[in-house]
Amino acid sequence: MDINIKIGSLNLLKPVSINPKADIDEITSVLSKHDSAYITSTNQVFLGAIYKIRLPFTLDFMSKAIKRSIKAENLMVPKEIIPFISTETHLDTAVSAFFKTGFPELPVLDNGYLIGSLPLQSVLETTLEALTSLGRQKEIEKRSSIILQSMNEGLIVIDTDLIIQEYNHAAEKLLGTKASEKIGTKAVVVTKGEWPIFEVIKTGKPRFNVISPLIDGRIFSTNYIPMIENDKIIGVIQTFRDITEQEEMRAQLVTSRDELDRAFALTLPNSKVEHKLKTTPEYRDVYNHITGEVTITEVIPDGGYKHVVNALKILADLNNKGIMSILGINKDVMVKSIIFHDLGKSQPQLEIGQTIEPLSEFEDGPAHAQRSANIAAHFYECESDVTMLIKYHHHKEAELSDDFPDYLMPMFRLLKLVDGLSAALTRRDATIKLDVEGTRIYVYERNTHPCYNKSRVVNLFTGEITEIPDHPTMTRQPGIITK
Repeated sequence: MDINIKIGSLNLLKPVSINPKADIDEITSVLSKHDSAYITSTNQVFLGAIYKIRLPFTLDFMSKAIKRSIKAENLMVPKEIIPFISTETHLDTAVSAFFKTGFPELPVLDNGYLIGSLPLQSVLETTLEALTSLGRQKEIEKRSSIILQSMNEGLIVIDTDLIIQEYNHAAEKLLGTKASEKIGTKAVVVTKGEWPIFEVIKTGKPRFNVISPLIDGRIFSTNYIPMIENDKIIGVIQTFRDITEQEEMRAQLVTSRDELDRAFALTLPNSKVEHKLKTTPEYRDVYNHITGEVTITEVIPDGGYKHVVNALKILADLNNKGIMSILGINKDVMVKSIIFHDLGKSQPQLEIGQTIEPLSEFEDGPAHAQRSANIAAHFYECESDVTMLIKYHHHKEAELSDDFPDYLMPMFRLLKLVDGLSAALTRRDATIKLDVEGTRIYVYERNTHPCYNKSRVVNLFTGEITEIPDHPTMTRQPGIITK
């Protein structure tokens, strides 16, 4: 293969992009016309992709309630899993990427921005032309054999009489049979249900990422690509990989999300609290450290709800690390404080692309904290410790009133920390790792806001905060790192 061929010289498709918050109706509408939908931010920064061939199987695991609330960002294959392709990428690298992922298209990026879509068909056509142009059949066969035997995916070539012509090393490992025993014999169906190879031979249209449950209980993702010579179908290339563990984890994830949502709803005192949280928006933004202004990049309609859920996740992680065993920390008080702490919050109505000065646009924190404390006390009869923590959770320690109990200081510091970290997860896709050592919490944070993009130790008893180096295992994947 001519390794100097670059993707920029191939026929690229114009990418179809959708917003991360697109609902299932918009997603299915786009995928009814295209094989892929690319998820981008408002300025076309690539975030992930949804593939038509995977969508029905993914949705099968979801309840109707989840389908109604699901967004594109929940369904997408994140950019970290998709191989990086640019116009400078070489053809053989693209071939390897397609075989490893099984995706029908790959996004073409320029400094993180989506500029095109590379279809597998274009790569296959160009690969065939490159091999043909070499003019040396033995060299072609040698190169092809090396490629086939080096692939991580199983590969079987079957002619129209269903006789196996090729059988690579990965196929031997996945199916437990030797190539010498299979080449020249008739192919046998090892999956449950209909075998798509007949459809591909008949129509000449490839099938990608066909979910194939095996008789032995494993699950394969299989591609069927027609082999065409002189406009005639002469066989089918079948590639496959074992996704049993991946699909089991996906099913567990969907179940866990459903169970988490139901469990959280049970902790809320009534539907009015849930309604208020789900109708309080939050905003993702980009901070300008020179002007102090922020530019709105995304509106999160149910941001209040997500903020509370993220705060409870952080508290749960700290609980697993032993924070609740510290004297002065009461789990029930902390949970109630988190649920009610923003119930009195009133947010401005902002739009994507709008640049604002946060201090003038957003209500002063202590004002909505006071309202939240009043609601918790008078409507839900929360104990004084809870209302006191809520009332002052936006105050600095030096601003606390004389009647603020000293015994609440550890929980006051913990609530402020959890509230701030949850805001980082909800609004800025931060990456957070937490460790606990006695009364000290080690916070390793990656945040797009420069003031919070640092690691530190917070002592819940003394209030001392000390900056420390980043943890060596920190990753770029947003969320809470628990290991």
